[in-house]
Amino acid sequence: MAYVPNERSIKLEGFADLEQQLLQLAEIGRADLIARNTLVKASKRAMEPVYYRVEEKAPYDGDNTGPIHLRDTVRLDARIPNGRDRQSKYVEETDAAIAIVSVKKSAVSLAQEFGTSKLDAQPFLRPAIDHLADEVVRKLGNELGSFIFEYAKKLNRKKK
Repeated sequence: MAYVPNERSIKLEGFADLEQQLLQLAEIGRADLIARNTLVKASKRAMEPVYYRVEEKAPYDGDNTGPIHLRDTVRLDARIPNGRDRQSKYVEETDAAIAIVSVKKSAVSLAQEFGTSKLDAQPFLRPAIDHLADEVVRKLGNELGSFIFEYAKKLNRKKK
């Protein structure tokens, strides 16, 4: 049976408070550094459950004596979107930070995730985010609160 991604809407609330906290930080620090030290770090931490699920579910062939397995190429990255990122249909112009769980792009990884004319898809990336989306959103809120608080303390110490 083919994998069908979930269509979902996630309602996010409380961003007026977040915006206010970030604006207060911006009064005493550089916006790019604030984003790196709060949004990017929180996004990466929030996506850790997806990373571990992908690592767990990525195909692994114990009989393969090759130098690398697909599971060995799983990566978690978070950053402020660059020009290339913004070309993606998944990244909006207003996105301040992105977090990505990926594997090395290859014929093997694409065939596993999407299938071919001869091989059924055995997706492991998309189901991981579908299954854990609510947890990621919840964790992002918690992590943002922690990182904003810690970075504000750090900026206040430097200011004195």
